[in-house]
Amino acid sequence: MFSEDIETVRDVDCKIKDKTYDKEVIADVDCYGYEFQSVVFSGCRFISCDMTKTSFYRCRFEKCDLSNCKFIDGYFKECEFSHCKANGANFGRGVIKQSVFKSTSLTYGLFSETNFDDCKIADCDMSGVLLSQSVIKRTELKDVKLIGAELFHASIRGLDLSKCDISGIVLSRELSELRGVTVNFEQAADLAKLLGVIVK
Repeated sequence: MFSEDIETVRDVDCKIKDKTYDKEVIADVDCYGYEFQSVVFSGCRFISCDMTKTSFYRCRFEKCDLSNCKFIDGYFKECEFSHCKANGANFGRGVIKQSVFKSTSLTYGLFSETNFDDCKIADCDMSGVLLSQSVIKRTELKDVKLIGAELFHASIRGLDLSKCDISGIVLSRELSELRGVTVNFEQAADLAKLLGVIVK
């Protein structure tokens, strides 16, 4: 079991690799500073887990519930989240590289000061997420709901949002976040209203 494996390596090197955890309920587990390599979590439910400063390499989360868990200062590389629920999870100040999120709910998640690099996010609900001061580069977004998402002072130059729902997004007064961002005509008309411009 996951909790047993955590305790086994706690006083050794805090590393777990090449493991598969299936349909486990993982509650109140402290994984601060742990490292996971090539680990698969399938159908697991995480409850009040603290994974602050935890690193994940080539890990997969399939149909897991990670809601309200802490991944603050976390590091993810070549990871995949598929058909998961991570509503309200805190990924703040983290680094997420070469990773995939698909068919996953991340509503009201906290991604402040998080760095996304070379990621793919598809068919995900990120409504109400906090992305303030985050950096998103070389990342593809498709069919992503960003309804009411806060991108205050986020660095998203080069991002293509034309296939996303960005209604009600929160930006700085200067709308500086939108420089170099691609949107479709309908989105451009809605964003123009923020500047007091009416598009006919």
